[in-house]
Amino acid sequence: MSLPAIARKDLRETVQSRGMIALIALFSLLVSVLAFIVRPTGQNEQFATETLLGFFVGPVLVTYLVPLVGVVVGYSAVSGERESGSLKLLLSLPHSRADVVFGKVVGRGAALSLAVFAGFLLPAAVLIVAPVTFNAGAFLGYTVFAAALGVVFVAISVGCSAASSTQLRALIASIGVYVLFVLLWSVLTGRLLGAAGPLVDALPASAAQIEVFLQVSNPTTAVEALSNAFLGEQLFAGETANRQLSAAAMLVFWTLAPPLAGLLKFDGDDL
Repeated sequence: MSLPAIARKDLRETVQSRGMIALIALFSLLVSVLAFIVRPTGQNEQFATETLLGFFVGPVLVTYLVPLVGVVVGYSAVSGERESGSLKLLLSLPHSRADVVFGKVVGRGAALSLAVFAGFLLPAAVLIVAPVTFNAGAFLGYTVFAAALGVVFVAISVGCSAASSTQLRALIASIGVYVLFVLLWSVLTGRLLGAAGPLVDALPASAAQIEVFLQVSNPTTAVEALSNAFLGEQLFAGETANRQLSAAAMLVFWTLAPPLAGLLKFDGDDL
């Protein structure tokens, strides 16, 4: 029961932190303001919830802000306790290092998920009173995908934290991953495919297939593909079903692989 105990401890401490409360308030305010700004003004106009989420909230806020919150929540998970000395005390109890790493992924991931759901409550109220076609199912489902994106970046940041001896190094590594996936991925993959044209032609997969693989390998675009399919009522169906399955598999990969890699480094460290 060591892992659940650590998860509960981190969940409680993260939810109660002032920083998390401030982030929830900021996210909720931004989504609410955006929902208010893009609402229809005519009496007979209708504005679908799916349009707001897929074309405004997702690309403008969720893709950029939720991963950043995941980085903030996760980067100090292990390295912070290592610097403060509390990690030695934690490991003196019947907790393994794997319990510590994955307990913090579970606890802080759950805290971020709760924060995302809380952050969408006020925007939901704005949409209910605004002259829109409010689809509660679509809104709730999209919130689940937004939370999943945050959990992935929490897992990546906790992995960086477990592999780092200081909080600064963990923060730099986590921010580096954020910049790669959120800001630079499309540019870098486009240039990579262009520069490796002859090599790509020699591979058994086509250039289009490699491009799709690179797209779903990024957790932000993977969540975008799944959420857009969900909003279009085509989740795991239609022509893009295989791409969606690949995107879901990559989200599982990014949730498990970084903490495992960080644990391998953490297991070899002398505290």
